Amino acid sequence: MSRSGSHSLHAWLLFCGLLFVAGSLPAQEDPALLATVATAQNGTLTVQVEGVDGPLRDNVLAALELNRFAGKAAPEEDRLRWLHNDATRQISAALQPFGYYQPVIVSTLERTADGWEARYRIEPGPPLKIATIDVQILGEGEHDPAFQHLLTQLPFAQGQILNQAQYEQFKQHLESLATERGYFEARLAEHAIQVNLQTNQAIIRLHYDTGPRYRFGAIAFQQDVLSLTLLNRYPQFKPGDPYDANELLKLQSDLGNTPYFSQVQVNAPPDAASDTTPVEVELEPGKSHKYSAGLGYGTDTGARGKLKMEQRRINHEGHHAEEELLVSSIKSSLGAKYMIPGKNPTTDEYALTAAYINQNYEQQDYELGSLGGSWRRQDGNWLKNFNLSYQYERYRAINSANSATTSSLLLIPGLNWTWIDADDRLNPSRGLLFGFELRGAATELLSDATFAQGVLHVKGVYAFNEVSRIIARTDLGATVIDQGIDSLPTSLRFFAGGDASVRGYAYNSIGPTDVEGDVIGGKNLLVASVEYEHRVWDGWSLAAFVDSGDAFDGASPQLKTGVGLGVRWRSPVGPVRLDFASGLDQPPGDTFRFSFSIGPDL
Repeated sequence: MSRSGSHSLHAWLLFCGLLFVAGSLPAQEDPALLATVATAQNGTLTVQVEGVDGPLRDNVLAALELNRFAGKAAPEEDRLRWLHNDATRQISAALQPFGYYQPVIVSTLERTADGWEARYRIEPGPPLKIATIDVQILGEGEHDPAFQHLLTQLPFAQGQILNQAQYEQFKQHLESLATERGYFEARLAEHAIQVNLQTNQAIIRLHYDTGPRYRFGAIAFQQDVLSLTLLNRYPQFKPGDPYDANELLKLQSDLGNTPYFSQVQVNAPPDAASDTTPVEVELEPGKSHKYSAGLGYGTDTGARGKLKMEQRRINHEGHHAEEELLVSSIKSSLGAKYMIPGKNPTTDEYALTAAYINQNYEQQDYELGSLGGSWRRQDGNWLKNFNLSYQYERYRAINSANSATTSSLLLIPGLNWTWIDADDRLNPSRGLLFGFELRGAATELLSDATFAQGVLHVKGVYAFNEVSRIIARTDLGATVIDQGIDSLPTSLRFFAGGDASVRGYAYNSIGPTDVEGDVIGGKNLLVASVEYEHRVWDGWSLAAFVDSGDAFDGASPQLKTGVGLGVRWRSPVGPVRLDFASGLDQPPGDTFRFSFSIGPDL
């Protein structure tokens, strides 16, 4: 045999020997697989905590690491026992924030038929009570009314069981208030809870040094839309005033609510060198024009359409305008308004107005054209409007037996004040609206008639609980006029009936009539309504209501009453109402009406 053949034979024998040895060795087992099998063999872990309840028990369960396996496959026995032995320490730590520093904990770990059961019987022991409270405000904030008020709202008191969560929360309130009020160098000079386990008492010591209060620096606007003269009237603070973050938020909100800008960003970075916060206002111009159109339907007006155009930036002084066309089968109107910001543009506005109205509904037909001006002011919850209009109206005057078209020219000064307080304008659970209007004219002041008229509106909403509420409203109107009702234009007379008045009756169908039975309107008005609403599912509710009212000339109204049921849906744009009402004083055969409306409750 050659040398090369001998070598090949030896290599082959060596290879076969290696294969034999490898086959003889025991197989290597996968550690992960073994762990999974072992865990499965351990069964399910049950964790029982006894002796505590409420927030105390919740905190214990949250701190107990073994509880993460509760109701699941138990870990390996070695790890299980290690976690169980550490549970006492974890439970003790979970009890301390609630004032329990000396608990007695009895723990057991036992095998069961289904796996393992860990049981912890807890005796919290005597709680620590607060013996002394030493909370002080140092620095410039010592005399700040905001900090003084916060000190009256301490969440802990002498003799109370120590709750460390309340203590930590109060520290956060201090820090938040300091940032809000411009104490950017504030610090905790001293803060500690001293515990005496012999007497079961705790001492709270908290000294907060506010440091200096920063002041507003110069205000810079980055934009080219409005004049600085106008923009400088928006901030309700001046350079040098004490810093207040709420003022910055208000400035951002006020500018964002104008028609001029699409985005508003207010920055006030602290400058430690000067203890000031220069204010930088970045303004992104919005669209100069806006167009909108809409279609709708109301049972009072029938089908209706709307076109609206807005000129949002006429000049650098913030003048803006809008025009609106409304068309329906009963009433159509065309109006224009030119608006000028007042001395305080966030609350005051002047307006020049022009309008044309045409209403043709049975015998209640008229044409009206008006020119006027107004001053609107927002004063807290009050919206005050003072106005003056010069209007020409052609209307159908009703005599004892005949009707004829006549005209009237009136110079009418008036005021309209509305007060609203509600938790939500669209869908309030609590709210009240109070409004009144006064207007009049005199023949001595460029008018064809002398009259004085007042209107009072009151509406309230009260929720008994999360699903039930009551809505009540009343409308009162009175007119004093030298001449008869014929001299009062149709637009200034009172009518009752319809969606927003007495449901179950047609629009403007209640009031004095002529000899032929046509409703001609009255000098006075009395309408009242009570409605009960109950939510049945998500945003859907059912309602039951009673309406009553009359338009009349004398002192004694002849009230007409309507009752009905309704369905309510809380849509994103406001409540949608679908009502089915019956007029109790309707003629036979005309006792049922459908009503549809949409809009805020207040």
